[in-house]
Amino acid sequence: MNASIVAAIRADRTLSRHAPSVAYVLSGGAAQGFCHLGMIERIEDRGIYPDLVVGTSAGALLGALYCHFASVEGALRRVEEVVATPEFQAFERSYLAGASGAVPDLGSLLQSLLRGFAGGLRAGLHLGRALFASAIVSERDAAGIFARIFEGITVETLRRPFAAVAVDLAAGEPVVFASGAAPQAGANVRPIAPGDGLMRAVMASSAIPFIFPPVDVQGRAHVDGGVMANLPAREARRLARGEAFLAGFDVSEPVERSEAPLSAAELAFRLFDLSARSKQAADRELLDVVFRPVESAHPWSSFADYRKFLAIGRGYVTDRRILAFEEAYLEKCRVSIGRLRFVARLRLEARLKGLVSRLDPG
Repeated sequence: MNASIVAAIRADRTLSRHAPSVAYVLSGGAAQGFCHLGMIERIEDRGIYPDLVVGTSAGALLGALYCHFASVEGALRRVEEVVATPEFQAFERSYLAGASGAVPDLGSLLQSLLRGFAGGLRAGLHLGRALFASAIVSERDAAGIFARIFEGITVETLRRPFAAVAVDLAAGEPVVFASGAAPQAGANVRPIAPGDGLMRAVMASSAIPFIFPPVDVQGRAHVDGGVMANLPAREARRLARGEAFLAGFDVSEPVERSEAPLSAAELAFRLFDLSARSKQAADRELLDVVFRPVESAHPWSSFADYRKFLAIGRGYVTDRRILAFEEAYLEKCRVSIGRLRFVARLRLEARLKGLVSRLDPG
């Protein structure tokens, strides 16, 4: 490939003032989220880095690590450190695999959890408490793993702007926990608190209902952002400054065909899944470019197989897809320059044309 057009534009002191910022939008997807790092690494190799990262669930977790270390290499190093710890291995044995080493049957687990959840509601428990009582993972164990992941990492250590999306159960809407959020950013945008605020924001964004307990942030119960915003394009568009270029990394798997009769619990979750996917499809339309590397379903809990998902992400972002990314950015840059006054527009169009011709003489 020729030299990166995006990197060259953003390095040009004159053009960069009028070029779109770059925001990465990272979807949820449980263990498949490791595809994010593989894809970002390929783009990073072209000298392209984001001005903002907005993530949901697994996208929030890996996005926060990426923004702290400012590189895929650093984020991967932390993942490898955590996976090798006795704490993670004990967590995996307790929650991610049975005695036989097989991933638990999520369907049967959900049916039993739903029965406990419904019983909690009948007993008059608050929605957040009922979800908490029905979660597979204990609050203490969840907090222990996240504390290990975020050791030495706070909102103050982030080297790139970051936001995590969760769902506020009381308000019934997605909320955005953002670094450096200004009061005028909107009612559903909240600043990430110092100390353990970043860890708790990511925990909230990753609190898959019935798997992880809801997370208390500023006195309110929150669950996984994937419930309402699994691909947080709208949230990223509101947070990004000016004319932003939004690159979406969607690691959700295709809809699984279902021919067999479904139980009541399976039907409820399929309907919920289809509803969430409908919004996700609409959110993809708000992005300037979308990467979708996952072609088949994988066990949600296969976090120890992160290398497999890294390889899927790396393999998906081919030279052809990177070229499409760069061409889309270049076109958005042209549109942005086209809005300037006549003389400034002509000067910058000529400068951009000269830059492009030097990088790609053909």
